[in-house]
Amino acid sequence: MKYISILILAVVVLSCSTAKKSTKNNKVAEASSTEYKFDLSLQTKMFLQEYENEKEGKNVEDFIPSQKLIDKYNIKVLDNIYTISGFIKVNNEYAEDKLTQLNINPASKVDNIVTVIIPLDTIDKFLIINGIDYFEISEKVELKTK
Repeated sequence: MKYISILILAVVVLSCSTAKKSTKNNKVAEASSTEYKFDLSLQTKMFLQEYENEKEGKNVEDFIPSQKLIDKYNIKVLDNIYTISGFIKVNNEYAEDKLTQLNINPASKVDNIVTVIIPLDTIDKFLIINGIDYFEISEKVELKTK
């Protein structure tokens, strides 16, 4: 009887901790109101959540990201436009002109992987383009010296 009680207690504890972890991971996806038609990396979802929080109630065309967001997600200014770079995995429905119509620069392509530079003011439209299976923003690389 003692062993059965311990076993039941262990199952309950494990169930609670697993439920807590999955709820925590889903908060990033649920907090983002942006719709998208393809898979996003966790880093990309986190960026979109922070980006949406900052631009909330502001005109997208006039929005200037905070220095914290710029530094954290490696946002660059090209021709006076805030941009973010990354790569997309495309499928047979992919058409490069869908990107260029949004002023998105497809930089290079190897097989079904395309690097892109996306103006922040068109990211919402980018996220609903057909022909893309996956998007991941580039991460800032830092050299570590001894």
